Amino acid sequence: MIVNVDPQWNDPTSSWWAKANRAGEHVESLRRQVDAFRAAAPYSLTPEPTDIPDQLAYRLRLHQPVPVAINTTVGDILSNLRASLESLAFEVARLGHGGVLTPEQEETSTFPIKATPDKFDAFFTGRRAALYDDRARSAFRQVQPFFQDELLQQSGTQLDGSYEDHARFRPLYRLDRLWNIDKHRRLAIVRWWPDVIYWGSNGPTNRQMLRGDGTMTDGSILFYVRGRDEGMGDHVNHEFNLVVKDDPAFTGGGATADVADLMASWHRHIVNSVFPPVFTTMSQP
Repeated sequence: MIVNVDPQWNDPTSSWWAKANRAGEHVESLRRQVDAFRAAAPYSLTPEPTDIPDQLAYRLRLHQPVPVAINTTVGDILSNLRASLESLAFEVARLGHGGVLTPEQEETSTFPIKATPDKFDAFFTGRRAALYDDRARSAFRQVQPFFQDELLQQSGTQLDGSYEDHARFRPLYRLDRLWNIDKHRRLAIVRWWPDVIYWGSNGPTNRQMLRGDGTMTDGSILFYVRGRDEGMGDHVNHEFNLVVKDDPAFTGGGATADVADLMASWHRHIVNSVFPPVFTTMSQP
């Protein structure tokens, strides 16, 4: 429940809340699926001798493919989150026209997600120029991927990169990109990725980790370890996450959060950081 807004925006039977809440249910289902898959020991990381003395190769073995149900549940989450925004945009348009839209206006309504201010402004051309008034545009603008960067620039702060560079790390932009892949092309690719790798020693370590082949597929040499610590074995502790390879932040060398945590964070972003400012702005006279 979001306070200090018109009660209609908090109606749990509204399409935007119904879709957002359904996405939350899918997030919990995804978490259970990922936990069950992880418990089945679907991968292993084992040391093998190499031609170099005191150097071991740690080979990744993938014993089971990622269940397709995980991919489709990710798609369900993306679809419901994006649909919650589409429903919200439809209601914003409807209220701006006295509660009635023509069939053409209904088809035109959509929630903009743009990487730059120029692309956002260009969105409101043609039929959308009359569909959304200044209040609606203000409501949408303040949740855009570029909005905080735009405020910084207006205050005289120099950005360390372009709007596009920053957008690929913003939840709405990433959600929209993945949703388009799932909707139009294929299932999002989910794969194992190392999160934490470490070993113990009785003092300063003599071991050094060296880069592997970088392929992260079945049979890959994930890394090499050169040197030994007296009294310690060859075991290396490791934790892997299931990551979404198509996530723009992942391909940019960034986010490697576990897919269940990632989807949960996007759900929270919609509910806690997108809905409230839109509801508040649309509740003003």
